[in-house]
Amino acid sequence: MKKLGIIAALPAEAKCLQTKKIILKSPFEIEKNIFLCVSGIGYQSSLDATKELLKLNVNALISWGIAGATCDLVNTGDLILAKAVKKHEKIYYTSDEWCKKIIYHFHDSSHRIFNKDIVSTEKIYATPVEKMKLFRRTKALAIDMESAAMAEVAIKNNLDFIVIRAIADSAILNIPDTVIKNIDSYGHIKILKLIISCIFNPSQINQILLLAKSYKKALKSLENFSTELKKENFFYLT
Repeated sequence: MKKLGIIAALPAEAKCLQTKKIILKSPFEIEKNIFLCVSGIGYQSSLDATKELLKLNVNALISWGIAGATCDLVNTGDLILAKAVKKHEKIYYTSDEWCKKIIYHFHDSSHRIFNKDIVSTEKIYATPVEKMKLFRRTKALAIDMESAAMAEVAIKNNLDFIVIRAIADSAILNIPDTVIKNIDSYGHIKILKLIISCIFNPSQINQILLLAKSYKKALKSLENFSTELKKENFFYLT
């Protein structure tokens, strides 16, 4: 029997897939033969989570969650079904057959799905200028911090893999420095420190509100998309 492993960096992303109690860092079964691991943000966290899923002898992997846009071709709430994951000079191609099944199924749906490249980095690209430079260099439409780790392990172990990401921050949306400094590896905000920062620098407040609205919209897009995907066992366990 085939098994599927899913990696989400944040509990909020994981909640778009299921309603069970969230377990951090350890895989748990959300559907028959479908296992989810909440890794935390970043390359190493994703790598550790992928290795935990390998212990369950999964046959395929999904990198699941939100991402940032690198150009104005994609907007908040749009979905990226990555054609390839780029990291520095390396390119990891996702399962073409698997992607085609999903694209075919959703071709006349209301979801805006882009089968284009995503770039995986070690840091957050916060400003429109940084994002545009990254797009010019990589031609990737979106950016995350976890998919490359999963892709590396999948390729090494000859496993099918795909990347499904919903766009949160658009290419023109600036991520305030105070948000970056006051968020933990699971996306939890240090509220008191954030409030104090806003008191001394109120110009950030509007950007924070826009970011929160975009984040919520991206999660809603993931939740809606997951409902149909789960009906079809993610088009893999069929």
